[in-house]
Amino acid sequence: MDRIIEDGLWELKGRIEEIVGEVASGLSPRSLSEFEHELHGALGALGRTVEKAVLEGADVEQPCLEHEGARHYWKYKGPQEYQCLFGKIEVRRSIYQANGQKTLCPLEVNAGLLHHHLTPAAAEFVAFSTAHMVPAELAEFCRRFQFLTPSETVIKQVAADVGDISEMLAEIYEERIHNEEPAVKGACVVAFSRDGTCVNVREEGWRQAQVGAISHYGKKTKNAEGEAERKRLRSVYQGQMPEEKTVTFDEKFEREVDRTLSNLSRRTVLACIADGARSNWNYFERHPRLKHAVHINDFWHAAQYLSKASDALFGEATAKGQRWFRKYRRILKTEDGAVEQVIRSIRYYRKNLKIRSAQRLEKIRSVLRYFTRNRERMHYADYRRRGLPIGSGVVEAACKTLVGHRLKRAGMRWSIDGGQSILNLRAVVLSRRWDYFWSCHQDALAIHRVAA
Repeated sequence: MDRIIEDGLWELKGRIEEIVGEVASGLSPRSLSEFEHELHGALGALGRTVEKAVLEGADVEQPCLEHEGARHYWKYKGPQEYQCLFGKIEVRRSIYQANGQKTLCPLEVNAGLLHHHLTPAAAEFVAFSTAHMVPAELAEFCRRFQFLTPSETVIKQVAADVGDISEMLAEIYEERIHNEEPAVKGACVVAFSRDGTCVNVREEGWRQAQVGAISHYGKKTKNAEGEAERKRLRSVYQGQMPEEKTVTFDEKFEREVDRTLSNLSRRTVLACIADGARSNWNYFERHPRLKHAVHINDFWHAAQYLSKASDALFGEATAKGQRWFRKYRRILKTEDGAVEQVIRSIRYYRKNLKIRSAQRLEKIRSVLRYFTRNRERMHYADYRRRGLPIGSGVVEAACKTLVGHRLKRAGMRWSIDGGQSILNLRAVVLSRRWDYFWSCHQDALAIHRVAA
């Protein structure tokens, strides 16, 4: 193998001398660009030479071997094309077979070449990138800038495999996070948020997926306007494709909540933020510790209901209605006892404007039910003085970044399993936990190692 590497380095040295001489004679943006691409290609050729030598040198070739309780006999040695980060390589490797069983390639098992003939590093690159790009985009990106050139089909298959594996390894992966992930330094407030966003499911149409976010905030400071605020230090996300009664999502979110709570001091302020959906508040109100947290109804959702009240009371887009809306939105955000003022004002105008329309009256009743039901979660002036978030912006942004940016592009329709694979990958990436997950994945592959 040393000779192979030496030959590769010698060839690389000669090629570099050639291209350096070419670019030095007349430097320009075009010549420098060509130089970089040619140097990149020369380095790739060396990488392919070395990787091929490493894999062929690790091949297991003997008459028979024991693996997972069965004796396998050497059958033949032949070529197989693999893709590594340096591109395609053809490797001669040994194949074994036990009586009545599938063939076994010790090299593939030991090296982790189990994701559609991609090396582990290449498979990681594809899986991580697919969390950000659709297969067609990734294939084109690889074609232009990478040695690795997986097809769209392989990209889809790798993403599905790795996304499924993240479910199977969830217990191990979460245990590693619990033991190894450092606590968020300086966290004074932790906010727990839940929300839903629709996904186009094949043969079912638009259904609601679930998103959760847990965010850590630092010490209270004052912004340029003199208002209290806190810097968001980090957020962790969970996502689940549409399901009945959100059972799976609740289990995932519960594990993350419990893990977060176990690492917090008793002085940390806990806040639960959601819109007015009853299912979210049922969860928070039943949780042993979160039921004692500060419960905050999303301010911007409340403002939407104020706008509905304005349209129902004064007519859509009227000047008087707009003035009323702006006044009570400011009151709701800045004054103590604001929600009672809002309710009294709506009732006053409903009575004195003598509204006859059944449709407008029903809208007003709906708004009043909303503010009455959520009044104890609308003390926004107090929340702002304490530097607590008053909006579920983090989880609503997660609905866009976790789900929308990847699963809701034009014309997309998803199977539940396919969409969940992508959500699993994106949640790990956006939560900045990829290294923990991939380390667990590699450890799981090593369990099945074939002894020489």
